[in-house]
Amino acid sequence: MLGYVIGLAAVTVSAVSRPRCWWVLVGIVPGLTACSSSSASASSGSADASLDSGGSTGSLPVVTGPITGGSTGKPFTAAPLDLASYGYVEQEYFFAGTATAYDWVTPPTEDGAWSVKPTTTASYKTRMLVRRPSDPTKVNGTVIVEWFNDTGGIDADPEFGFAHAELLRSGFGYVGVSAQAQGVVGGGPSLSALIGVAAPPLVQEDPERYGSLHHPGDDYAYDIYTQAARALRHPGAVDPLGGLSPARLIGDGESQSAIRMVTYVNAIHPIENVFDGFFIHSRFSGGALLNGFADAGLGGILAGPSPAHIRGDLTVPVFQFETETDVPGLTSGLLGQGFVVSRQADTARLRTWEVAGTAHADQYLIDYEEGPDGGDAGDSAASVIGSCGDINSGPQHWVEDTAMNAVQAWTADGQAPPTGVPFTMNDAGTAIAQDSYGNALGGVRTAAVDVPIATYSGQPAGSGSASLTCSFFGQTTPFTSAQLAALYPSLDDYVSKVTTAIAAAQQAGFILAADAPLIEQQAQSAPVPQ
Repeated sequence: MLGYVIGLAAVTVSAVSRPRCWWVLVGIVPGLTACSSSSASASSGSADASLDSGGSTGSLPVVTGPITGGSTGKPFTAAPLDLASYGYVEQEYFFAGTATAYDWVTPPTEDGAWSVKPTTTASYKTRMLVRRPSDPTKVNGTVIVEWFNDTGGIDADPEFGFAHAELLRSGFGYVGVSAQAQGVVGGGPSLSALIGVAAPPLVQEDPERYGSLHHPGDDYAYDIYTQAARALRHPGAVDPLGGLSPARLIGDGESQSAIRMVTYVNAIHPIENVFDGFFIHSRFSGGALLNGFADAGLGGILAGPSPAHIRGDLTVPVFQFETETDVPGLTSGLLGQGFVVSRQADTARLRTWEVAGTAHADQYLIDYEEGPDGGDAGDSAASVIGSCGDINSGPQHWVEDTAMNAVQAWTADGQAPPTGVPFTMNDAGTAIAQDSYGNALGGVRTAAVDVPIATYSGQPAGSGSASLTCSFFGQTTPFTSAQLAALYPSLDDYVSKVTTAIAAAQQAGFILAADAPLIEQQAQSAPVPQ
């Protein structure tokens, strides 16, 4: 199920010069157990040793940093942007403590009302990557805490990639957490190993910087993630947020991490209560395993409870964001059932947007990961992209900007986001129904699908749907000149219709005013015949 998968059979990537985009876009396989330790250079400080509120462990980790040094002098997964130009700073911190594993009290049921109990404990030391406004007056009070995606065997930040425009302009704090063992110490199966591409974990990638990190395995990942949030909310001598006290923490995960987030919301949050809301982006039908990762092997990705609803008794908001890839699942059935079998009605605490014209991963995310200079190995990335044809270039990032803004308002002021219309499915319920141009019917609507110049799909083209290669990138099929001329007598006519559609989407609450002129500007360069 899950994540970014690219066929790299024809791409050679070394451990030193590999395209950053590949790591965030490669397929998802959960990391398993491993352990390693050595030394790293950092300033240090000790956090308070206890926390008086709830939870099965109740302890705060020891935080050290900001971390400096290493082979490159910068954090792994550093943003491929000039954050200073946005008024942001990026710093890395280590945190260490004793984490708890959990087991089911009773077998998990479809309703998501899961009950768990603490079991064993183990020591750990991992890291968090902080991006925050340098000016305290620019902070909006909300911190997005992303569970780093370890699909390709190393940490990646797809959520920041999709939503960075809104996060940076609106004063969000952002923290990426190395919660899983695979990205920190390795030792478990990953898609990288499966296709023969080197993907060294942190302790091997930069032992000078990360050699002191150790991780007892993914059974402990949920509590490690909880303790990261506690360290942000209750800082000790070392404050990862640099003195910026967060009013709200939003737990966040995309793809593989979204499936982890389903289990966290249903099983862990009710006993820990450290987050003020959750953003679950591109999940499929179920949740992740609670424990037993070390014995699950590659099949563990499908072994979690499924179907899984979001439990109905939560006291914090949960926002689910789904693409055209996620809802029906892959037509090959490669990753089991799609989200469609886990659909549930919106409530006062639950919103789900199924967004038309989108794919699980897309061109916008690739462009972010390559950065303004095309990344460290643009030719390799281009080879990967080229093997997938014209991948999806739809409106996902515009709508996710709105979703992040909506989560901020929902958790800050209680202002619930609008309810999105679900996709219209075919009679068998196995595929999204399409209009005469091949675009989705139903779902959250934007100008991209209501005033189209292409077909935007979440499924790969033709026979490629049965392969890992390109499975999650969807496709873009540009209209012919004849189709465009029949639809739009002139470019001005097209731009006018786009402007009207933008206004409708903005009025419905699915496009932000800040993005409206950017979408219109993009329309000005559309290939509509004059």
